[in-house]
Amino acid sequence: MATTLDSKIPSGPLEKKWEKHRIESKLVNPNNKRKFDIIVVGSGLAGGSAAATLAELGYNVKCFCFQDSPRRAHSIAAQGGINAAKNYQNDGDSVFRLFYDTIKGGDFRSREANVYRLAEISKLIIDQCVAQGVPFAREYGGLLANRSFGGAQVSRTFYARGQTGQQLLLGAYQALAQQVALGGVKMFPRTEMLDLVLVDGHAKGIVVRDFDHWPSQFACGRYSYPGDRWIRQCLLSVDERAWMQCFGDLSCLQARCTFRQPLLHTDPPHLHSGQRFLPVKINADV
Repeated sequence: MATTLDSKIPSGPLEKKWEKHRIESKLVNPNNKRKFDIIVVGSGLAGGSAAATLAELGYNVKCFCFQDSPRRAHSIAAQGGINAAKNYQNDGDSVFRLFYDTIKGGDFRSREANVYRLAEISKLIIDQCVAQGVPFAREYGGLLANRSFGGAQVSRTFYARGQTGQQLLLGAYQALAQQVALGGVKMFPRTEMLDLVLVDGHAKGIVVRDFDHWPSQFACGRYSYPGDRWIRQCLLSVDERAWMQCFGDLSCLQARCTFRQPLLHTDPPHLHSGQRFLPVKINADV
């Protein structure tokens, strides 16, 4: 069965695609936003910011991450800086220059419409980060500092010493933690996405694996129930699956497990209700 890839990119000229999409998109009444549940997979810079922003707009958000805490996302590794076409240095930078440099830096493999939209909103991203408290480097007079990074011909990189990714992640995490405390976001740490649930070609939920409990869970809007043995069996590795078929009982598999304590630097238990600090079962052979 052949799979057709459709990126759902709006039609029209490159520089007007997303503006046209925003004008034509249907709006949701503020009183109806609480009726919608939105699933966000990941809690890094993209997932954490999206979850916090959607919750601020009034939606019910469920955020899934496989780390013990959203602060352990891999976005912390991006330490060089973040680019934006603000042209603070007055050296000829523009949205199109940032778009072209990004396409060229990606070996011309990126989707042009998406990269152009990224270049358009890059200036707003910097403003959002500053509002979240990210301590960007500043000039003596207090203005945000820029530097040339990654071979760019203009100075467009905003940075926070050598800790840009860490500071950006902490800023997004603060906004996310605020929405968690207000009840707009419900965190599901230590869960791994396995599959996407499609109903009539539309995404309606996800299948996740709970690292703290063997039964997989099916999360789809308001519904969540344990999977049966067939689903659990399909989620095991090949060796464990064959071993379980020989004995025919999942309880036999528990004898091969041991315990380990959760990782350090986790969040306090009152912040994430889904956080579990009980010993975690892992395979003793790994």
